[in-house]
Amino acid sequence: MWTVSNPNDPDVNKRTLSAPNLESEGPAIPCGLIAMSLFNDTFELHYCKEKDCATPENITISTENIAWDSDVTYKFKNIPDDDFKDKVNKNKTYLPYAQPGGWKANQWWDMTDERFIVWMRTAGLPNFRKLYGRVENLKAGYYYLKINNQFNVKPYDGKKSFVLSTANILGGKNYFLAFCYIGLGALCMIFAFIFCFAYMKRRGQNPE
Repeated sequence: MWTVSNPNDPDVNKRTLSAPNLESEGPAIPCGLIAMSLFNDTFELHYCKEKDCATPENITISTENIAWDSDVTYKFKNIPDDDFKDKVNKNKTYLPYAQPGGWKANQWWDMTDERFIVWMRTAGLPNFRKLYGRVENLKAGYYYLKINNQFNVKPYDGKKSFVLSTANILGGKNYFLAFCYIGLGALCMIFAFIFCFAYMKRRGQNPE
């Protein structure tokens, strides 16, 4: 239902993220500005043992287990197909634009897609990272990244980056939070000494 801008695509107005049977005046499912701004660049990672090789090996970028378990289990579900079966009577008021064919004919995106779920969890700061996928067991050699640039950031002077990072059970590298915690801990220690000194001085002035 929404056009996805690509600054290098001459047929930019023909690029849409819409279900084939979605009514032009009907509601978009999923809806909202966050869903509408879904990041839709795609990446392909290729491996070569030598610097130049005729047939590079395609590296799988997995989308499994990149979203929070609670979001996948409880928050994001496609509308049940039963809700679209009867659009004449009771569902006519609930889904007046429902099309036959279940959620695939009525939703413009699969709401169980983990990349979509990751995007829907909004960041608290203007500069942020979103987990696109997981790559395991990288071998030594040369890697080439192919980017399909579709997400337009020019209207707000934004920037995009592709980052490879090693993650563990505590997550990836995020020095900002570490600096915040260290700074907050230092401030707590300083105020603790100040209050302790003030208390001891007041107690010395007013002995019991």
